[in-house]
Amino acid sequence: MKRIAPLSLLTLSLIAGAAMAANQSTPPATTQPKTEHSQMQHGQMDHSKMDHRDKNQHDGHGQQDAASDEFSALDANKDGKLSKAELAKHKLAPHFSMLDLDKNGSLSPAEFAAGKTM
Repeated sequence: MKRIAPLSLLTLSLIAGAAMAANQSTPPATTQPKTEHSQMQHGQMDHSKMDHRDKNQHDGHGQQDAASDEFSALDANKDGKLSKAELAKHKLAPHFSMLDLDKNGSLSPAEFAAGKTM
């Protein structure tokens, strides 16, 4: 009887703990439908609706311009995309295959800009 009591108490504690954990479960995470890359909007930002007096709306524009200038400088054949050879001496070169999201063997300006934020 002395051996059964501690075992029963342990079993009862585990069952009570599991029941309490089940009552405190978090709601299921909602997932948003994934958008295919080809369906994403990649157009330029519409500045016509911006209040140009608010300087906070322009945060990040300088970075985008710098990435665009750097992309243009690296694009030796001016075809609008960067090959692995064109990116070879850049610090992002080791990450080329990871940045090439559509796996077409070249980086678009958007893929290059995304890599610059790494």
